[in-house]
Amino acid sequence: MQVYISRFKNMETKEFDVEVVTPMFLGGADTKKAELRAPSIKGALRFWWRVLNGSDDLNDLKKREDDIFGSTEKKASFDIQVQAISDCLPKLCNLPKGKEFVVRSSRGTFKLGIIDYLAFGLRDFRTGYSKEHIPDKNKFKLKFVIKNSSHSIEIENAFRMLSCFGGIGSKSRNGFGSIYAATLEPFIINKTASLNSFTSLSSETVLFNKFPTCNTWVDALSEIGVAYKDARLSVERKHSYEKRLLIGKPIVKARNNDRHAKPYFLHINKLSSGKFQGQILFMPYNYHDPLKRKEYFETCEKMNHKLAELSGGTK
Repeated sequence: MQVYISRFKNMETKEFDVEVVTPMFLGGADTKKAELRAPSIKGALRFWWRVLNGSDDLNDLKKREDDIFGSTEKKASFDIQVQAISDCLPKLCNLPKGKEFVVRSSRGTFKLGIIDYLAFGLRDFRTGYSKEHIPDKNKFKLKFVIKNSSHSIEIENAFRMLSCFGGIGSKSRNGFGSIYAATLEPFIINKTASLNSFTSLSSETVLFNKFPTCNTWVDALSEIGVAYKDARLSVERKHSYEKRLLIGKPIVKARNNDRHAKPYFLHINKLSSGKFQGQILFMPYNYHDPLKRKEYFETCEKMNHKLAELSGGTK
């Protein structure tokens, strides 16, 4: 049998042991079921690669992205293999409520947990959570098989960004699906780039990372969740939604299909001590509607001022 060594000349493998830090709502064809899937992880890596390599030269950006992640016309330059270390059995159950706060509406006054608030859309008010999740503390191994070693650094940096600032699955911007890989080095944010028309690192990026350390992910997510909620509500008077709609859609009271993603990323870090600490990453973009762009940045600035006050500072 002939073996073609040239096929493996530039091939490289990297393995990481990964722990689920916060519940992961990661699904497959059946959106109600939770399943660890390589395509979903690769999709998250693609997003964070764009964050790192933002450019409004979209043709060049697409070409470079396709070279690494593939397209309908070419294969990706790497594969991902996922292997469960612990059971990783999905669960369909309610999550801990976290810190509770009082809500007043036309239906009356009641208490709502901040975890349920952050999971809005995954949980029915009456029947509870409708989608399975992979619980915290589960562990799995990620193996990257990189066929073109010239892309190795970019792929690992995207994974570092995902691990340090993002999450995998639904509601990852609200702190769900955070992961921990002990062997990964922390990522230092470069804030010299210009704003783009999509979410990416820029000179306007702000990291709110002075929140207190906590003994559980529930307490850590409660800390940043309450801060995010209170900062969001501070931008305008109660029961007004014009400015909050600038932060992100969809939202209850949205009147049209003008969807856009919020520039805030809630994330829970597991520390080497075994404790947990939350952070919020602000990554704005040039707002899509030029007529509202000034108001968008003014609203973000007001919200950021409140976040800095509530979190204890930025980095």
